Amino acid sequence: MENRSHDLVETFSGIRGIFGKGINPDLAYKYALSYCQLFKNKNSTLVIGSDSRTSTPVLKKATIKAFSDFNVKKIIDIGVVPVQVCEFSVFKFKASGGVYITASHNEPEYNGWKFLKEDGAILYKEQASRLIKDVHKNKKNRAVRSNSKTKVINKNKEAIDEYIDYVLRKTGKSKVDQIKKSRLKVLADPNGGSSIAILDKLFKKLGVKAEIVNNKLGKFSRLIEPNAMSLAYLAERINEGGFAFGCGFDCDADRVEFVITKSSSFAKKMGQMVSGQYVLALACDTILAGSRNQTVVTNDCTSYLVRDVIKKYNAKMKEVEVGETNVVRDMERQKSIIGGEGSNGGVIIPPIKCRDGIMTTVLILRLISEQSKSLPDILGSYPKYYSERLAKSCSPDQAVKIKKKLEKYFKGEGYKIRKTGGISGGLKIFMDKNSYLWFRSSKTEAGTFRIIADGDEHHKVKQILQKGSEIFNKLIK
Repeated sequence: MENRSHDLVETFSGIRGIFGKGINPDLAYKYALSYCQLFKNKNSTLVIGSDSRTSTPVLKKATIKAFSDFNVKKIIDIGVVPVQVCEFSVFKFKASGGVYITASHNEPEYNGWKFLKEDGAILYKEQASRLIKDVHKNKKNRAVRSNSKTKVINKNKEAIDEYIDYVLRKTGKSKVDQIKKSRLKVLADPNGGSSIAILDKLFKKLGVKAEIVNNKLGKFSRLIEPNAMSLAYLAERINEGGFAFGCGFDCDADRVEFVITKSSSFAKKMGQMVSGQYVLALACDTILAGSRNQTVVTNDCTSYLVRDVIKKYNAKMKEVEVGETNVVRDMERQKSIIGGEGSNGGVIIPPIKCRDGIMTTVLILRLISEQSKSLPDILGSYPKYYSERLAKSCSPDQAVKIKKKLEKYFKGEGYKIRKTGGISGGLKIFMDKNSYLWFRSSKTEAGTFRIIADGDEHHKVKQILQKGSEIFNKLIK
């Protein structure tokens, strides 16, 4: 089940919308209560964390009240931390689940939440659907109010310290020492988001000299989503400051985008903003070193760049429907040591089962120190792939119809097609062995329909995207 309007989006990717309209404390209470009732969290321990939006405290209060009304034994409040810290805390503190309050890369007027399983990961698709149905099936709050003795325990510092220790252990002592010896300098922009809780302390432990800008919690100085437009000012500072790279995070720090100096040959050809496709390729190149025959699970709009980079490790790429939970579930089946979504630069490294912008940054520091090369030089050694995208206005009802029309059109033209995720999932058109055209209705931004083209020749990719746009415009009339 999916419910989507401009004010409220309810899908397996999470619940989010405009605070005060689609999102409010009453809805947060109902969701938290249904979550407890469906997944039997009575007398259990639950974790609650959040990003840094101003609307978070009232949603958090409503969620804690629902947990208490259901007689949850203990609530571990880890405060404002990145989402991966919340997921890590669920299994570190032996909780049976939890919730993270966030609207991720959406702008400050939005908020929402993600409910977590006992392994810290967000609910599976079918579990999320059950939860959404249950909330809307029952109009009344069904809790039996009691004299609950639910304990709320603050573990903000402990959660942060445990996560940082985990990152250092996962990196390995010899690799950490190597990073320290490299004496790297980094420009980082958390933009008032949750990564502020981690960055300074972690960079110091890695021996990285970091200049952290926009580091006042809850003060958003640019657009929440890190992209070429919102991080343009970083590009100028990179050119003058001798930084290995610049990095910008979204509000929950599951995503990070990288900026390099414009003087490099890679930047002159590909631009200063490193594509998320290249970010996933860099992370795979680091993690797969020393491994053989791994399966890297990606979403179905991940560039074939990743396929080509991982070939040297005899690794293969397996595509699934867009969405963190879809990637994670198949990673579990494949026992993958890395996966992700190149379309948004999201990198997933178990045992944490969400995109992790903090760990991704450390992986790139590690790769630079291991190869004793600059980030632009490493990127320049990879095959050249180009991604172009655009968004169209399209209601959920229109999206189903237009997808069917697009499928019929391209089949009639003789193209090979792959579908993922049912009527609202992705539609991938194989243009040739290295290029594709991709269509899908957004699960996180109501009324948005995405079109992506990717391939190994820039002019060809632009033509593919233009063709996709023209056909979409023609068929939607």
